[in-house]
Order: sequence, then structure tokens, then C-alpha cells
Amino acid sequence: MYDLLILSLLSSRSMSGYKLATVLGSTVVPRRKISNGVLYPVLNRMEKAGYIEGYDCHSRNAKVFDITDAGQDYLLDLINKPVGQDGNRDNAYYFKFRSFSYLENDKKAEILTDYRNAVLTDKNIYAELVQHYQDETKDHPDREDFYQWGLKTIEMKNQIADTKIAWIDSRLQELGGKETHE
Repeated sequence: MYDLLILSLLSSRSMSGYKLATVLGSTVVPRRKISNGVLYPVLNRMEKAGYIEGYDCHSRNAKVFDITDAGQDYLLDLINKPVGQDGNRDNAYYFKFRSFSYLENDKKAEILTDYRNAVLTDKNIYAELVQHYQDETKDHPDREDFYQWGLKTIEMKNQIADTKIAWIDSRLQELGGKETHE
């Protein structure tokens, strides 16, 4: 997952490991610190694979990284790769969005539509959960408070999903007036 964002960031300019860690941390989760134990093995692996080059920057006593031509090709491969439907799904899409400047509008629309479909799947799951919690509330009135808070949490997730869909629909319209339907 980090490969996509690192390559995207390095395609715009050279960066030190410290700067990459800062940007990665704020992109994945605000205020999350990416440790050197996580970042540098990824950078070392990518350097060995020929996707990035590192060089010492004597003025700051830091190693600075650049993307290579092979890294540019790998970046495009990562952008075109389907996103897994797991806990990293949203971050993978966010990282792809950061790389949209390299894509034609039809590919951008395809990725946005894929994400929209994934969010709609989430909303369907939330609807099933709402029904389940409502049924459980009826069956177990002594646990009503527990189920009501579950419903409130699902309501929040549903509102977040609605916001994502509205954002996606706005981006699709910007790309060429694509109309979407729920």
C-alpha cells in the first residue's frame, strides 16, 4: 500500500525519508507517526527493485529519494491494480486519487466508479445491520441501550458513506458530466 503513495509523492519531487514519513502519516491517518521501522524497509526494498534511487544530501545529512523510470512504470501498474476490499481499501483509493494527474479521464472515472460501488456495498451492509439491531432491540428489550448505540454508530457510518458518494459524484461530473444513480 505504501508503494503507491511513495511513488506518487516522489513523482512530483525528491523527498527525504523524514518528509516521506511525515506525509505518509498525515495521509493514512492524521497525526499518525510512521516509524522508521516501517518506512525504511519499504524504501530499501523499492530501492533494491530499482523503483527509487536514494542519495546522500550533505547539506541536511539526510538521504533523499527520487523515482526512476522503472518506478514510474510500477506506479502506473499500482494505479491500475484492483483495490482489495479490506481494512486498507479507503487508503488505497485515497492514494490512487493522489496519483490521478497521471491518468486519462476515463481511467479516473473507472477508479471513482469502482470506489462508489464499494461504498454502496457498505451502505447495503449498514442497512442489513440496522434491521438486525432493530430486531434485536425488540427481542432483547433489556439490552435496548446497547442496540440503540449500535444503531447510532451505523447512522454515523452511513452519513460518512453518503459524503463519500457525494464527493465521488462531484468528481465524476467534473470529468465529463457522468450521471450516477443509486
